[in-house]
Amino acid sequence: MKILVLCVDRDDDLGTKAGIGGPVIGREENLQASMALGLADPEEVDANTIFSGLQLYDDLVKRGMDAEVATISGDSHVGFQSDLVLTTQLENVLEVVKPDRAILVSDGAEDEAIYPVISSRIKIDSVKRVYVKQSKSIEGTYYMIVRTLQDEKMRRKWVVPLSLVLVIWGMLSLYVKLVQFRDGEYRDIGLVSQMAFGAIGVVLGLYLLGWSYRWAERISMKWSGTKRSIRQGSLVIPFALVGFVMAVVGVLIGYDMALAYREALLPSERSLAISILIFVSGSVWFIVFGVFAFESGKSVTTFLQTGKIRWSFIVMMVSVLATGFIIQGAVDVLGYFLNHGDYDLVIVFSEMVTGIMIAIFSSVLNASLRREASRKSPASGA
Repeated sequence: MKILVLCVDRDDDLGTKAGIGGPVIGREENLQASMALGLADPEEVDANTIFSGLQLYDDLVKRGMDAEVATISGDSHVGFQSDLVLTTQLENVLEVVKPDRAILVSDGAEDEAIYPVISSRIKIDSVKRVYVKQSKSIEGTYYMIVRTLQDEKMRRKWVVPLSLVLVIWGMLSLYVKLVQFRDGEYRDIGLVSQMAFGAIGVVLGLYLLGWSYRWAERISMKWSGTKRSIRQGSLVIPFALVGFVMAVVGVLIGYDMALAYREALLPSERSLAISILIFVSGSVWFIVFGVFAFESGKSVTTFLQTGKIRWSFIVMMVSVLATGFIIQGAVDVLGYFLNHGDYDLVIVFSEMVTGIMIAIFSSVLNASLRREASRKSPASGA
């Protein structure tokens, strides 16, 4: 009877941090992998998981049992994608090792979520969960929390929901106070202090969102790329400015149209839904052509630098055009059902059909270009 000691790394820390792809089969291979992961991140718990699996393997061998140890790793996108990779690696391990039963070693519930997949392919005798010892002092707990929040995955898992709650709560609180101020319920300076909590919630929530997704670093990288493009005489910048101005003009026109609609009616006759439809209808095409201008600048710059046209830009512009038609058609349909204005159903239907047909054409064009690129790739490599 052969026993497989199976270590699971569902989020592929072994690959992303140590550059080692799974599956890892054998004692020496797993020892080297765990050491590489430990050197890359000394506080990574998956390294301790592999060490625990090695300890269990050595114990089984000392008892005279036929055993083997292996580690399978998934993908950083935890879920269907990582589980698909884990399943493929598991089948490879079972084909190579040919065990009769297995012992699962993991560092928590996230890795053990793959348990049903593993148990459907081999009998599991035991599950060993690895706990990492931490200091019991307050400083140790604080340090552990800080180090945990430095992990980008943990920030997105815990901080992002909290920041969204703060932003929504803050915006709703500010909206209520602004409505009270507009309607004349409160005109004293005390209303400003009451708005402070909502403003703090919005600012704090946006800050936490930016910290979680590293907006500052990304903006810095974008700014560096923009300065480099300016020095190189790239046409992206002027086209981007044109696109940005068109988008801003579209938003202002949409807002002005919605405001004119609300001012023309009594408060009891106003409809928020129709105001939104008027705003979208007035701004959508300016935004669409703004995106067109930006993508055109990227396409022209690429052509001047490489002498080639990137078809992805064309697919992108066609998709944006399709989106514009679909949004306009949807707005007109909603306006018709809300009895706002006079709409010709033939024109509305034509807008929707045109958008859908352009979207289908964009998908077909993208698929054909991908097939053509994949067909040429082996020939170029040969």
